[in-house]
Amino acid sequence: MADTPEEAGFLDHLEALRAVLLKILLLFVIGCVPGWYFSELLLKWLLDYAAPEGFTLHYFTLMEPFLTRLKIMLMLSLCVTLPGALVWIWGFIAPALTVSERKALRLPMVSILLLAVLGAAVSILFIIPALVRFSLSFAGPEMQPVIGIGDFVSLILMVILAGMLLFQMPMVLLGLLTLGVVNLETVRKKRPYVIVVIFILSALFSPPDVFSQLLLAIPTWILFELSLLFYSARQRRS
Repeated sequence: MADTPEEAGFLDHLEALRAVLLKILLLFVIGCVPGWYFSELLLKWLLDYAAPEGFTLHYFTLMEPFLTRLKIMLMLSLCVTLPGALVWIWGFIAPALTVSERKALRLPMVSILLLAVLGAAVSILFIIPALVRFSLSFAGPEMQPVIGIGDFVSLILMVILAGMLLFQMPMVLLGLLTLGVVNLETVRKKRPYVIVVIFILSALFSPPDVFSQLLLAIPTWILFELSLLFYSARQRRS
């Protein structure tokens, strides 16, 4: 039995999506090659930057150093893959959008990369040093830290990734507003709940001290408010 035009169109979309995902996966695998090479350099830089002088890391299993470099390699490959992935995803969804929707969403797509870099920078420059200082503040004559290199690097990578993801929230909101999934007035009415969620997520992804949590939460809150102002101004112009 022949496929109906609707079924054929749906299968064509699935095939196009499959091709996009395969290209993203291939780029990710290719990115692992230079990622492995630079993982050793990045590991040394992380230890020099985040670990204070005289701080010694340990490894407790034979494979822990290798697995640590593997995690760094995957993170580096993810960063390399992100720009290409966004370009291919945009090429997949753009034909289904109107001209005005494509124009409105072009800036958020570019901003995703910039916000990811900003989130990583805030995490590296402020959150990670605060996290290390907070942890070492418990050390004393009767309690000395013995920290494994795997746990140390995993926590740093998690904080960086959390910063990159949390800073995407304003762009997600702008995309939902543009596509009409949520209403501007509804978001404004729910602003207190959104702010609470921002602070909860910041508390989960940052060291357990108020200063570090504010360093992550306040920029995200500002970006959220700027997204609402930007969308409101664009609506008035249209």
